[in-house]
Amino acid sequence: MAERFFEGLGYSLLNEFIGIFRSKEGFAKTSRYEVVVSPPKGLASATSNPGGFLPDLFSNSTSEVRKISYYCETIDFPGRTLLTREDTSGYGPIRQVVYGETFEDVAATFYLSNDHREQKFFYNWQNITYSNDDDFATGYYADYISNVDIYQLDEEDRRRIGIRLFEAYPKTIGSINVSYGSANQLAKLPVAFGYRYWRIIDGEESRNFLNRIANTLVNVTERKVLASLPKVLRRL
Repeated sequence: MAERFFEGLGYSLLNEFIGIFRSKEGFAKTSRYEVVVSPPKGLASATSNPGGFLPDLFSNSTSEVRKISYYCETIDFPGRTLLTREDTSGYGPIRQVVYGETFEDVAATFYLSNDHREQKFFYNWQNITYSNDDDFATGYYADYISNVDIYQLDEEDRRRIGIRLFEAYPKTIGSINVSYGSANQLAKLPVAFGYRYWRIIDGEESRNFLNRIANTLVNVTERKVLASLPKVLRRL
């Protein structure tokens, strides 16, 4: 009697676990994400028109920035480390008292187009911070910082939660590996973003009604197509 009870309880818990896994509230998958890279105001040629709705959505500059965002192959959700110092006042074991926080750079890799427009985008962005042309001048902080958003998507490609990197910029542009022995491999660009801090942001609920409709028309289709892009290109 007791054995049957516990056996039935085990099956019930297993079915509940499987139901959670299959539901919309199931486990997050590392392959379901979205990255939104917003260019800084210093990149005048790449900024979008903040005043319009449809013109902004389908403008050429916005389209290019969207492609760069969707070509992000890998990226890290950032961590957070609390800074502590020893409090030796009083008796007993020493306390570690928190006095601040620190963040590591966020590493990402981007697929490269034939013309390396993704590399040029981040190179031009870096040149706002420090120009390696003739003058070797440093730029104004407000001109080269921007936000980078990283979203977790569910099985229906909806944004469930996001992380926003505030005052971000491409701190490091890595080298690009090429080789005759890797004829079918896609070229990739490693980029490390520096930023001041990050915060958790909402998913779809944070956008207004018109923006949600617009992004449903454009984003979902692009997400599905670009998610299968590497698999398709490997067959060519």
